[in-house]
Amino acid sequence: MIKNILIFVLIVLLAWTSKDKFSIQLPVDIPTYIECSKKIPRDTSSINPVQNHFITDKIEKEEDKAYKTISLDMLLKQNKFYDALSYYLNHTTKNNEKKIENYLALLSKRNPLLSIEYMHIYLDEVPESLIKNLLITTYISQNNYPKAIELIIAYKENYVSQTEDKRLSSQLKKTALQYIDRLMDKKEYIQLIQFLEEMITHDSEDSFYRFKLAQLYMTLDKTSEASSLLDDLQYDEIYAQKAKNYIEKIDLTKKNNYEYIIPLTKHGDHYLIDTVLDGISFRLILDTGATYIYLDSDKASSLEVLNKNLKLQTAGEDVHAELRRVSIMQVGNLELNNMEVTTAPFKRDGIDGLLGMNFLKQFEFFINQEEATLYLKSK
Repeated sequence: MIKNILIFVLIVLLAWTSKDKFSIQLPVDIPTYIECSKKIPRDTSSINPVQNHFITDKIEKEEDKAYKTISLDMLLKQNKFYDALSYYLNHTTKNNEKKIENYLALLSKRNPLLSIEYMHIYLDEVPESLIKNLLITTYISQNNYPKAIELIIAYKENYVSQTEDKRLSSQLKKTALQYIDRLMDKKEYIQLIQFLEEMITHDSEDSFYRFKLAQLYMTLDKTSEASSLLDDLQYDEIYAQKAKNYIEKIDLTKKNNYEYIIPLTKHGDHYLIDTVLDGISFRLILDTGATYIYLDSDKASSLEVLNKNLKLQTAGEDVHAELRRVSIMQVGNLELNNMEVTTAPFKRDGIDGLLGMNFLKQFEFFINQEEATLYLKSK
C-alpha cells in the first residue's frame, strides 16, 4: 500500500516538473504573404520522441492556420501591393485580377503618382491587362498629356480590334486637343508648334493637326506659314470651308495693306496685264519666272537702245536680244521711271511680251487668282 502511494506521488511530481516543456508559444501573426510562405525550422532534437511528435504537429497546424488566413483582400487592405502582386501571380484568377484592378482604381484617386508607379509594375507582369486604360486616364488627370499621348499611340500600334482602334483614335484626338488648349493658355507656342508638327508626321492622313497648326499660325500672324497649310486644306473633305474662310481673311488683310490694285485678264493658264511704255500700249503675260521685262522687238523698236548684243537663255535655245530703256512705264495708276527691258522677236496673237521680275521685285505683291487682280505695295 505504502509502495503504491510512493509511486503515485513520484508520477505527480514528475508531471509537475515537466509541464514547461509542453507549454510552447506558437507564432500566429505572420506579417506578409512572402514571409508566411517560408516556414522557419525549429530545433526539437533535445525533446524526446513522444514530446517532439506533439510539438511538431501543433506547430504545423498553427502554421497552416496562419497560411490559410493570408488572402489577397488582406494584403491589399494593408496596402502591401508588392506582396499582393506576388500572391496574385501565384493565384491567377479573374476574380483576383479584378481585385487588383479595383485597388489600383481606388488608389489612383487617393494617390495618383503612387498608383502610376504600381500600374507600370503591374503591366510589366500582366501586359494585356485593361489597367493600361486607367494608366492613361490617370496621366491625363495629372495634366501629363505628353505621356498619355505617348501611351495611346503605343497601344494603337499594337492593333487589337477595329472597335478598340477607333476608341483609341477618339481618345488620342480628345487628349491632344486638351494638350493644345493647355499650351495655348500658357502661351507656350514653340512647344505647341513642335507638338503639332510631330502629330502631323505621326498621322499624315489626318487633317486635324494641320488645321490646328494653320489656326495657330493665324493667331501668331504668320500668314505665309498658314497659307501653305491652308492651300492644301481648302480641298479637304472636312476642313475645306474653314480653310477657305481663313484664306479669304488673309486675302482681305493683304488687300488692305497694298497701295496699288491692278486688274488682270485671264488668258488660258496665264494672266495678262496692260501697260503703257513711253506712250505705247503693250499687253504682257504676268510671268514671275522671267528675270526681265521681255518685249516684242518690232513693237518696241522706238525705245532707246542700251545694248544691242545680249543673249537670253530660254527653255529651247539662246536668243539674240537687245537691252533698251523705258523712260516712263505706266501700270494702272502706278508710274515708274527709267525701266530696263529686253527686246527680241515675240509673236503671239494679241500678246506683246512678258512682265518679269525686274518689275515685280520692286514691290511686295500678291496675285488673287480668283479675282484676277494684282496687288502691289512698295518695299
